[in-house]
Amino acid sequence: MSVRMAPLLITVTLFCLAAGQRPFTVNVSRENHQAVEHSNTTLTWLFPVSTDMSSASLHIHIRSVDPLRTVFLYDSPPEAEPYQDEDYRGRAWCDPELARKGRIECLLTDLRLSDTGSYQCIVAVNRDSNHKACHLNVTAASNQAVTEPSKPASRGRIGLYAGFGLFTAVKAALVVHLTYKHFIMRSTLTRQTPVK
Repeated sequence: MSVRMAPLLITVTLFCLAAGQRPFTVNVSRENHQAVEHSNTTLTWLFPVSTDMSSASLHIHIRSVDPLRTVFLYDSPPEAEPYQDEDYRGRAWCDPELARKGRIECLLTDLRLSDTGSYQCIVAVNRDSNHKACHLNVTAASNQAVTEPSKPASRGRIGLYAGFGLFTAVKAALVVHLTYKHFIMRSTLTRQTPVK
């Protein structure tokens, strides 16, 4: 079966090239995305557009491959509302008007560990269609307070502690000195005062 499909694919490609048309392709800006849980990421696909896309029929289907869930589904009639799977409602945004310029950007917000997987974008413009997949890997957000080892005091803190200690020692010495001076002056005044 695969032997028959290969010549057919070559024939279609050669036919398009012979007619002066480029084969319709969808490309992805990055094949692998890394993100942290609860962060945001944008999956971007690109495809060639004709000069006038206003009257073209446009169909966009972005889906998570495993498990199969629809992230974004759009058909070109202006009254058509985009469809999203319940897991992505309120967390996925795609601009169909930007797609008419040959760029599909799908913003995924508040990423979950379950969002990890392959995402496929299927684009159909009039009678041409193609698809391309990319992979998203969402890792757990680490709690820095728990995972960060305690650091030894830095030179800045040591200097701060030494300065505070020196200030306290000088203050204590001054208090002792002033108390002693007050005591000496008082005893000197008591001796000099004549008793009646």
